[in-house]
Amino acid sequence: MISTSRARRTSLVFAALTAPLVATSMAAAQSIPPIMPPTYGPKMESPRSEALGVEAGNTFAIYRDAIAQRRRATSQPAVRQDSSEAPTWGGISSAWISADTKRLNGTYSGNSSNLVFGVDAMVGSNLIVGLIGGYNRSSVDLPSGQRVKADGFSVGPYFSARLSDSLSLDGFIGFGKPDYNVDGGQFSGDKTFGNLTLSGSVPMQNAELSPFISVASVREKLPAFSSTAPVVAYAATEIKSFVATLGTNVHYNAIDRGNLTYLPTAGLEIDYVRNDDGFGNVDSFTTPRISGGVTIISDTGALNLGANVARTSEGTTTVGVNAGYYFQF
Repeated sequence: MISTSRARRTSLVFAALTAPLVATSMAAAQSIPPIMPPTYGPKMESPRSEALGVEAGNTFAIYRDAIAQRRRATSQPAVRQDSSEAPTWGGISSAWISADTKRLNGTYSGNSSNLVFGVDAMVGSNLIVGLIGGYNRSSVDLPSGQRVKADGFSVGPYFSARLSDSLSLDGFIGFGKPDYNVDGGQFSGDKTFGNLTLSGSVPMQNAELSPFISVASVREKLPAFSSTAPVVAYAATEIKSFVATLGTNVHYNAIDRGNLTYLPTAGLEIDYVRNDDGFGNVDSFTTPRISGGVTIISDTGALNLGANVARTSEGTTTVGVNAGYYFQF
């Protein structure tokens, strides 16, 4: 049996031997910075909200112009089922497809491509109704150094109505669930967007002037997510963008060459974009845009080729090209 004094001496020896180890462990623990929970993104911005804002005007223009070109392209007698008919507004029924690609440089940089398609039919003599769909793929680098990648489909109804000999009203609404990647963080959004465009027609000696005014809006619900490089957590939000556009297109007189008819066009417009990230941060800017192209009409349809250049007041230049084909049944 060990005496009390011997046990006390053993305890003191053990304490003396382990004290340096305990001190070293405590010092090491104090030198390691505490692990902090991820914080929510910087003052604005949901990175997706920034990317949406810089692309919104161009994206709406793609859908709006595709519908307008469908209306105009199939209004020509050459693309009617019976070319001997007197020219009437619209086609009997049609399907069409339009593709574009654009490059962003400046404050924001990146690229974006869209494939837009539609099928429709005449209802009476003054109304086209149809289904419009689209696929978008984009990659946008933000001033913060973050990269927002997106891709996804959308679909919805559209219409084009002739209100009078000189006025037309076009509109569409779309629904989509795009996928995103923000610095390694992956998530999907729920997007609803729509547009109304009122267009006029002013005949001139060598061309037709077509002024228009357009309003568009997009709402997108985004879940909470975390990027991985660096680790930053972002709260769930609903982002909103509003786009108002005022512009005019010039449709020059037709040029006939054999069995083909060429319709040169040019356009000038300006967007006002207002972007809300859902966290109380609002950004707005303007974007002038110029465009040009030609529609080539044959017996079975119309081919549209074009290009455009835009520059936001924030310092981003966008250059794009597009092509579309409109089939007549």
